[in-house]
Amino acid sequence: MKRILNLFKWFFLGLYTVITIIPRYLIIGIICIVNPKKGAVLKYKGKPVIPIVMMGLTLSVYFICIFFASKWYVQRLKINYLANDILASTEILESEEKEVIKKEEYVPADSDKYANIGYISVDFNELIAKNNETVGWIKVNNTNVNYSIVQHDDNEYYLKHDFYKNYNINGWVYADYRDDFEYFGNNTIIYAHNMTDRSMFGSLAWCLKESWYKNEDNYYIKMSTPKVNIVWKIFSIYTIKPEVYYLKTYFETDEEHTIFIDNIKSRSIYNFNEEVTKDDKILTLSTCTDDGTKRIVIHSKMIKLEYR
Repeated sequence: MKRILNLFKWFFLGLYTVITIIPRYLIIGIICIVNPKKGAVLKYKGKPVIPIVMMGLTLSVYFICIFFASKWYVQRLKINYLANDILASTEILESEEKEVIKKEEYVPADSDKYANIGYISVDFNELIAKNNETVGWIKVNNTNVNYSIVQHDDNEYYLKHDFYKNYNINGWVYADYRDDFEYFGNNTIIYAHNMTDRSMFGSLAWCLKESWYKNEDNYYIKMSTPKVNIVWKIFSIYTIKPEVYYLKTYFETDEEHTIFIDNIKSRSIYNFNEEVTKDDKILTLSTCTDDGTKRIVIHSKMIKLEYR
């Protein structure tokens, strides 16, 4: 996000420089090229130096900014086309029926209370054939978040690579390299860029609005993996300066785990009145704010799952 802001900054700085700061030197430079006798007093080997240099640098900055801004725009178009293509070619089924949970596996507390909340179930055969690092699919109600999830062996690769592993500064929706998408740990973390067109995790900025977080239909995040289908329920939403505290995936003691839960709940901009304990499995979504200075963080707990 900061890179995008910098591109816009230098683009408009170059434009501003051309239009306002250097017009006199630009005109003089052109005159010097056309008729050196009418050029500036300072010359080198009979030719004006400062006006030509100023004009050259100014135009160079401007056209370089044009190049990078155009490159960014083309990559954004590519990532949106790719996202729409994957969505259109992926079979996603919505279920409203009560599912039977295998009792020998993990069972979320009070899962029967959410029997009327349906799952999404995704066919991963084609997705995994396209990218063998595909680990799941995530959908957040009343946002644009409806994407496949990928996972690399670090948290840097998919910041600048798309679903097909091609270089793209818009990246993709990706899981923390420590996440376990078969059994799930204490805290499963998913990242994506905040895009200005509200693609990737850009629409999570809507979750900070009162009209969004007071609508109970928006509290459920649905996820599908090759092993399980899951429903998570939001219990905390907030913004915070960049830090790593909420990005913990493992806790050495129950006390540390309980303190962590209390802290992330207390940060919420709204009280969801949702009980969360150390026995709950947590999902964390993280992205930048629109200005790139803070992080938007959404925490939810697993309330329901079915094994595939």
